Amino acid sequence: MSSSNKNKWVNKIFASVALIGLLTGCGSSESNSNSTTTSSANAPDSATTKKSAVTITVATSANWTKDIDKELAKDFEAQTGNKIEFLISPDDQYVNVLKSKFQTGEGPDVYLTPSGVAMEQFLPDQHALDLSNEPWVSRYADWAKAGTTYNGKVIALNTWSVDGWGVLYNPALFEQAGLTVPTNYQEFVKVCEALLAKGTTPIYEPGKAEWHQEVLLNTMGSMLSKKTPGIYDQFNTNQAKLADQKDLETGLTQLKELADKGFFGKDFLSQTWENSVDAMGSGKYAMMLTYSTFQNEVLAKFPDSKADTWSMFPLPLADNKTWATSSGGIVRSINKDSKVIDAAKQYFDFLAKTENLKKYYAARPDLGPISFTDVEGKTSNAYTSVITNATDGTGLDFEGGVKFWNQSVIGKLVQDLYLGGKTPKQVLEAIDSDRAKMFQ
Repeated sequence: MSSSNKNKWVNKIFASVALIGLLTGCGSSESNSNSTTTSSANAPDSATTKKSAVTITVATSANWTKDIDKELAKDFEAQTGNKIEFLISPDDQYVNVLKSKFQTGEGPDVYLTPSGVAMEQFLPDQHALDLSNEPWVSRYADWAKAGTTYNGKVIALNTWSVDGWGVLYNPALFEQAGLTVPTNYQEFVKVCEALLAKGTTPIYEPGKAEWHQEVLLNTMGSMLSKKTPGIYDQFNTNQAKLADQKDLETGLTQLKELADKGFFGKDFLSQTWENSVDAMGSGKYAMMLTYSTFQNEVLAKFPDSKADTWSMFPLPLADNKTWATSSGGIVRSINKDSKVIDAAKQYFDFLAKTENLKKYYAARPDLGPISFTDVEGKTSNAYTSVITNATDGTGLDFEGGVKFWNQSVIGKLVQDLYLGGKTPKQVLEAIDSDRAKMFQ
C-alpha cells in the first residue's frame, strides 16, 4: 500500500471513529435529556412552585389572633407554599386602621370582623366576597351561618363560638361572706359591699382596656330589645336614639357608682385585660365581667383554683335579668378586590378541615359551642349557670344586633365617664353622634 493510500485509509478510520463518537454522544445526550425530563416530571419544579406561591395578607386585631392561628398558618404554608402575613393592629385602633386601608384601596386579602350586623360597618357590599358556595358552608351550625350571612349571602368563615358576657364569680368567696347570687342592682351593691368588708376586691375590671368598657354597656342590649320589641330595627334605620333609652342612662349611672364606690379597686383604670387570668387566679378578686369559658383559662394556669366550679349571672345594671349573647364572635372575610382570591379560599378550606378545627378548638379553651356540626363542642359551668340565672332569657347583644356599634369609640367614652368628663346622658349622645355619621 502506498504512503498516500495508507494515509487516506487512516483518515477514513479516524473519520468513522469520530462519527461513531458523535452519534454515541448524541444518543447519550438524548437519553440523558429524556431521563432529566422524566425526573423533572416526577419532582416539583422549584421555579414554578416559587412563581406560583403567593402571600396572603390577613388584617386582625391583636386580641383576636392567638398562637394557634399562627401555628395553623405555618402548617398551611408548609402544605401549599403560600405565605400568611398577619397585619396586627392594637385592639383600640383596628377598626379605624382597616377602614382607612379600604378607603385608600389598600385593603388586605383577608380581614377579621365581629360577626352579625357588626360586619356591616365594613361595607360588605363593597368589600366582602360571596362565599355561599364554598364546601364548608354545608357543615355550619345554624347560628354560625346566620351570623355570617349578609343580604342572603354567606360572606365570612366562622371558627369562633357563640357566647356572651356575664359576671363570673367564685362561689367559695361568696359562701365565706354568706352571699347568694344577686337578682337586681341593689342586691349586687350589697354583695360588693359585703365582699369589700371581708377584704376582697369585689370585681376585677381591666379599666385600661377600652374595648372592655364597651362590653359593660353591650350587656344591656338584650334587656332593651326585650322591653322594646323592634328597637334594634329602629336603631338600624336611624329612627331611634340611644340617648332616649332611660334604662341605658340608668345603667351607665350605676356603672359609674360601682367605680366610685371602689368595687373595681383603687387603680382599676391601669388594670389590663392581659392580667385578668392572674388576677382571678390569685383569689384576691371575687368577680369579673367575662365570657363563659374564661374559667377554663384560669384553671389551666391555676389548677388548684377550682375555677371549673365557678358560676355566672347577668350583670344587673338597670336590673337586667337577661344574658346578652354574641352573633358568633369573630369571623374572617375575603376582600373581593384581592389579587389572590383563589389562595385565600384555599386558606379558608384548610382552616375548615375537621382535623384542623379539632386542633384549633383544643387550643382555645376560651371558646364554647363550636361553629361546625362535625366537631364536638363543650360548655362550661359558667355557661350552664348563667342560662339558669338569666330569668328573663337570652338575646342578641348590641354588637351583634345594632349597626355601626364602634367598640373603640364607646370604650373611650365610658372611660371618660369614670373620670367625670362626661355624664351618662352625654356618653349616649356621643355614641348617637358617632353612629349618625355612618347613615349620611
